[in-house]
Amino acid sequence: MGNIIYLEAALISAMSLRQLEPKIPITLISDHLLLKLLPLGDYEITPSFIEASEINDDSSFFSRDIKTRLSTFSLYKETLFLDADILPLKPISELWDYLSQEDMAMVVDRLPTLSLCEHISPEEKSYTLQYLPEGTTQFNSGVILWRDSIQTQFLFELWHQEWLKFKKQDQLALVRAINRTQFSVTRLPQIYNISPIDAASRVNNKSVEMLSHIHQMCQIKAASMLDQKNDICFLHCWGGLVTSGKFRQIAYKFYPNIVQQVVGAITFYLDNY
Repeated sequence: MGNIIYLEAALISAMSLRQLEPKIPITLISDHLLLKLLPLGDYEITPSFIEASEINDDSSFFSRDIKTRLSTFSLYKETLFLDADILPLKPISELWDYLSQEDMAMVVDRLPTLSLCEHISPEEKSYTLQYLPEGTTQFNSGVILWRDSIQTQFLFELWHQEWLKFKKQDQLALVRAINRTQFSVTRLPQIYNISPIDAASRVNNKSVEMLSHIHQMCQIKAASMLDQKNDICFLHCWGGLVTSGKFRQIAYKFYPNIVQQVVGAITFYLDNY
């Protein structure tokens, strides 16, 4: 059964987006049984429960099995995918304009090239470098905007095939799939997928290195420097902030009522069902 802390984060993210965008269709995907009980319809959020038969991997990376097949789960012509650790901060009506250029758009990763990718297993990185140069662009798959088309369906199919080779992180598999298909991806501005510390650096016009050195900043301290008057649209709270409970703490700064509602609802249903 899915990890409850990730369902909590996804609910906070979805309800925050609903507050910012009252009319946009929102679907929440999870394999946690609690998804079937929560009154998401009250917030016009559609639950999409993943059955065990739909999951082809039982490791700790099984969510990537779903992620690399997202095109088969979306019923929309145009889809915006957000990881559970993405916190929306601004309305996103202008985001859809980026699909006027290509059928997919993403933000380049904060480690923008294959050579800088250090969080992937050495085996997969070495394998990828056999086929692609070190300067190959790496996109961050925490936020993916795409239009349904034959080309994007094929890209997702190939992404999943590439992921199956190692069944761990998904981004290098995406790099290989993009390059094998010669698929053109529009580069989104960093404001659509940015970490707290990079966002604080952007807002305060200081380098990440200087901020980290002078203030000994961690992600949560960086988030405390932000407010919704800045131009940041999606804050990507990666690096264990969900499992540590710090995602909830960061979200509370911006959406205290939503966090209280989500935590209260989850606690109630866990205690009574």
